[in-house]
Amino acid sequence: MKLTILLLLLLSKSLWAQSLPNPLSLGFVLDLAKQHSLTEQQQQLNIDTQKILLDDWKNQYDTQATLDLSLASRNEYEAATNNSHAFVYLKKTLYDQTVEIGKNTQLNNVNDAVLSFEQLQYNKTIDVMRGFFDIVLADMDYETTLEKLAMAAIREGRIKDDYDLQAASEVELLEKQTDTQLSQIQRIKAESKQIQTRAKLAQLLNITYENRPDDVIKPDYKQFFTKKLAEFEHYQQKLINNQKLKQLNQSLSAINSQISQEKSNLGIVVSSNARLGEQAYLRDKNGKWRVGLNLSMPFGSDSKHDSKISQLQIQAKQKQLEIKQYEQYLTGTALEYYLQLKSLQQIHKAIIIELDYRDLYLEKARAYYEMEIKSDIGNAMTNYTDSEKKLAENEFDYVITLKQLHHLIGEDYEI
Repeated sequence: MKLTILLLLLLSKSLWAQSLPNPLSLGFVLDLAKQHSLTEQQQQLNIDTQKILLDDWKNQYDTQATLDLSLASRNEYEAATNNSHAFVYLKKTLYDQTVEIGKNTQLNNVNDAVLSFEQLQYNKTIDVMRGFFDIVLADMDYETTLEKLAMAAIREGRIKDDYDLQAASEVELLEKQTDTQLSQIQRIKAESKQIQTRAKLAQLLNITYENRPDDVIKPDYKQFFTKKLAEFEHYQQKLINNQKLKQLNQSLSAINSQISQEKSNLGIVVSSNARLGEQAYLRDKNGKWRVGLNLSMPFGSDSKHDSKISQLQIQAKQKQLEIKQYEQYLTGTALEYYLQLKSLQQIHKAIIIELDYRDLYLEKARAYYEMEIKSDIGNAMTNYTDSEKKLAENEFDYVITLKQLHHLIGEDYEI
């Protein structure tokens, strides 16, 4: 156990010192995220503990050996007689009903711990994806903010020139200066958002703040919108493959099996034993070895045993209710994800049309600007960049929601 903890600490230190490639891709980030975080390391230790407890049950079938040495004498007919002996006792339990029940129960505990570990890994994958996407969106938002700041500065410069020529009032100049300062504030906020999102992803990846991501590669997920989404019934039928639901049913089955075993548990223990050795007293009569087969079983009723069965029956009912509640949750959540995907598909179509409009409008504004005709090219540029951000955000939401829906039906949807 100490060696395992030491290795995990060494792994953690190596991650903290690891630098990231620049630019950084989502694929690399997801590969790096597969290395265990501190929370996953704790859960892995919990799995190891549950496995050790399972081995403890199994070890009760191991052969037990004891050594018995004695230097003694006994009084017989007023004379001292040598009564020394040297024995090796061997005992092995061949079957124990209580041990068998304990093994099956502990095996279910191991499966529960493994499922919790897998859920942690899935949650981390979703968090890392969101963290990466937040960086991309923060960068796009920063670009929009810079464009707005540039246009505010240009407008301020024009009014300043007019003011110097007494063609504009001081009020107009102060108004444009105020707009520039407000744009500066938005730029600072956007820049802070860039830093915050990078720091958050660094924390998720268990790396130092100094080694936080710099440039990132924006993923393109337009191809996902060309694939037709199956009907909801397709996903609903596959909810039985949900990993947690499977484990809940396995837990219920294990409890029912334990109830059945406890009802038929007579406390039967079958064991074998052997004694090998020498003794000084009555050596010829007792011989050098003895072997035997033992059967033990409690006699009479046991109130504790009856109470244990009653407790298990209550646990079975609780587990049945938990399964029904989780089935309702699965259906409701799957429907929510499905409807969200349908909505995101429609939003994607609308943003594509909007982006085409923004592109054409920008080209028109740019042409007017080049011909020195009055043009709102600044607004056209910022509106186009803003539409690009909305499209990216919609794609990111779609991909994560699609991955969440497939996770519900027990599938690992590769991005």
